[in-house]
Amino acid sequence: MPMLRATPDFTRAAQHLREDHVAFETRFQDLCARALGGEWKDLDEVWDSFADDLEAHLEFEEDLLFPRFSARDSESREIVARLEQEHAAIRKSLEELGIQIQLKYIRADAIEAFVQVMREHAARENVHLYPWATELGRAIASDRPDRDRDAAGGRG
Repeated sequence: MPMLRATPDFTRAAQHLREDHVAFETRFQDLCARALGGEWKDLDEVWDSFADDLEAHLEFEEDLLFPRFSARDSESREIVARLEQEHAAIRKSLEELGIQIQLKYIRADAIEAFVQVMREHAARENVHLYPWATELGRAIASDRPDRDRDAAGGRG
């Protein structure tokens, strides 16, 4: 009987997360347009869905990628620590902005500032985390343990 592989498909996960970033960019533009236009009711209607989708994205990264990436070396642990701090700040901003939107006490520049932080965060993930996950996925798929070990950070 063949053994079932419990290892997640890291290549597919990285692709999924990259696609999320593209989709979030479209949503960022929509949020900014609504905020600049003073469409607070419309902004309130889309905010909860946006926040839920973003939370799912953050949790996916934290559960699947962060533990394995941080196991590579000290530099990777530092990158994950920074990304975790950013995730905490993003969650805090999501909550604060959501309350401000509900109270109709939100300024467009607050939404724009949040979107800029999100873009910078996504760029860091695109540079550090997702290429590694793609390579790890390829190594696992090729059943070459030496490449898997190296991609995961093991040296010997």
